[in-house]
Amino acid sequence: MWWWDTLLTYVCASVIMAVFYFRWTRRKMNAKLDTMSGPRRLPVLGHAHKFFGATPRAIAGTLKYFSEFPSPVCIHMGPLPHVAIFDPEQLQVVLHSQNCLDKSIQYSFLRVSETLISAPGHLWKNQRKALNPSFGPAILTTFADIFNNKCAILTERLEQYAGKPERNFYRDISKCTLDQIYATAFGCDFNMQNSLDGERSLDLQEAYMKVMANRFFSVWKYPDFIYKWTAGYKKELELRRIYHETITCKLVDQVSVEDKLHTKDDMSFKTEETGKRIPENFIECLVKYLRAEGETSKDAVYPHIDMTVFAGNDTSAKTICSILLMLAIHPEVQERCYQELMEICPDKDQQISYKDAANLTYLEMVCKETMRLLPAVPLMARITTGDIKLNDQHTIPANCTIIMGIFQIHRDPRIWGPKADDFDPDNFLPDNVAKRHPYSYIPFSAGPRNCIGTRYAYLSSKIMVGSILRKYRLKTSLTMDKLRISCGLLLHISNGCQMAIEKR
Repeated sequence: MWWWDTLLTYVCASVIMAVFYFRWTRRKMNAKLDTMSGPRRLPVLGHAHKFFGATPRAIAGTLKYFSEFPSPVCIHMGPLPHVAIFDPEQLQVVLHSQNCLDKSIQYSFLRVSETLISAPGHLWKNQRKALNPSFGPAILTTFADIFNNKCAILTERLEQYAGKPERNFYRDISKCTLDQIYATAFGCDFNMQNSLDGERSLDLQEAYMKVMANRFFSVWKYPDFIYKWTAGYKKELELRRIYHETITCKLVDQVSVEDKLHTKDDMSFKTEETGKRIPENFIECLVKYLRAEGETSKDAVYPHIDMTVFAGNDTSAKTICSILLMLAIHPEVQERCYQELMEICPDKDQQISYKDAANLTYLEMVCKETMRLLPAVPLMARITTGDIKLNDQHTIPANCTIIMGIFQIHRDPRIWGPKADDFDPDNFLPDNVAKRHPYSYIPFSAGPRNCIGTRYAYLSSKIMVGSILRKYRLKTSLTMDKLRISCGLLLHISNGCQMAIEKR
């Protein structure tokens, strides 16, 4: 039929013209991308076939494949260009660029798009300035007592497992970190370790993270108009509703968020003894910021609470579990940490003060080495709002997604030597640190948009690990070669925090 042939001709011609037009409008971008390394790509698909059916377990291997090419590496996900960075010097340029402050599309899936974790650069700057005091040195010194009190509950709860077979301690640790976050960030003592709210919170968080991970690894679910038709979207809404109704509402009411949003009074208080202002916690700084922005609805607080609890708790708990597991696998390192603790805090019942924690230098090296091998956030992704010149050879064009391979850089033999996959706290001896590029180790990101809770995380980790080590000896049948790592929203040890504990 002649009309069919004519129609087919027009369709083919239209497709060809569209492809040529698309390539013509992106010719300058493509010229910059063509200078970069990378494997051969398929027509239309690009390198997307490398990620088809990707699982959290497989994604680490996929990124390792790309990291074997010289950085920067151009990865085409269909028509969408991504630039992967696996070099510390290039990473430093990117993280300090004002054209690379915006987070990638995947962060919007968390539904906290106007919070510190994923707000666009112009909004994030004011938030960061307003919230910095809630994680500053002045308030951190007051957190040490809270950390110790919550760790005392944990060590008492762990006594029931002493001398018993190996088990996964992740939920015990996670409930303790959750307890700490509610007390430090919000000033609420919900007793998460001994109440049903703790178990309920973890169940909801774990279910929510599974839904998010499923969307992350299903590119076809990225467009909202498609995702909203899926079962995952309905599950997400249900989980968020239950969490807000059972946990968040209780918090918002207890700290009188609505009243504080509508008051015109200065909420700052001074001590009678010194006349100095009492440091404000996260929720207090947040309410002041929202009020200054003209926001008076308590609903505006919910995403910020979600961000702090979901992001802060899971990363903290996973990191502390990894540290404990490394100590269990390496008993000689564990013993050295114990001896350091006994020198600084000889009484097993005394609290580990802020000053004591600062003096636990070897334990800090252990924490850093753990986060080198097992960074809670194994990769980061940002969107370029303008060109970024890496060096004389390469320029990353605007409107590209940049993938930063933290996990790969942390294990690069060119940086860390032939035993880069081995656990060795001596990697963080001052002389060894001085020999490396400062961006060879960035578990908390770096540059202006680094993690606001870095000092909080170190203090919390050292006090919790120290409190456990003073009372228990850790053992495990796991070895480094048996660890199974997966990269979802966060890095995850599939074996879990599998240990046995004995009283000292």
